[in-house]
Amino acid sequence: MWFAYIDESKDNGKFYIYTALIIKGDGWADTFAKVKDFRRLLRDEHGIYMAQELHAWKFVAGKGQIADHPILKPERAEIFRKVLRFIAGSNRFNVMSSCNVNEQYAFERLMNRINRTAQAKKQNVLLFFDQGEEAEMTRRIRRMRVHNPIPSRFGSWLGTDKATKSIPLSNCVEDPIFKDSKASYFIQLADFCAYALLRMERPLASKTALGYDTMYEELKPCSRRVTNASDPRGMGIIR
Repeated sequence: MWFAYIDESKDNGKFYIYTALIIKGDGWADTFAKVKDFRRLLRDEHGIYMAQELHAWKFVAGKGQIADHPILKPERAEIFRKVLRFIAGSNRFNVMSSCNVNEQYAFERLMNRINRTAQAKKQNVLLFFDQGEEAEMTRRIRRMRVHNPIPSRFGSWLGTDKATKSIPLSNCVEDPIFKDSKASYFIQLADFCAYALLRMERPLASKTALGYDTMYEELKPCSRRVTNASDPRGMGIIR
């Protein structure tokens, strides 16, 4: 069983990112312990409260009392990169991401790739989302589990003259589970990954000056490159 923690980041409603942070369910307790140890490290080195939610865009913008002293933007950028390096170097996570100008496409393509990869590995997946859109996300997943038309890359599916074929989310089991991101280290980590991809795909000069346009590349060691072999960055980003 896999657990997939999914969060989004967007650019003024014109560009959408969905990122899944995937862990093995039977290793959850050990993975959580490692994440907790990492949060202790951030507390010891930077004063960041362990119970404080690290929300990516607020963190980058310098908002929130996250520590026992002010943490300025350059140090926050250093911490942000440190978070991504922890994800990549822990040997506990796989990262999958999708981006598109169409929010529905970005979401559905990531779900399809998670499901397809789970099928290939003979795994089932539990999906975890941040709270806030419970009814809509549940409706989407239930629909895709029953009827999920996938367009053929070649114009029509082999042996048919049909451009689409229904491939339900058979390996994404149960309804999605919703967690308050304030109480979920894993959702917070997924949020950091999604924001890093947003700033790579849609850079802002003020953030590029602090290196945010290159931070997603830290995740190469744990990126599922097979999800999109044609990704020019070699990270399997679904576009």
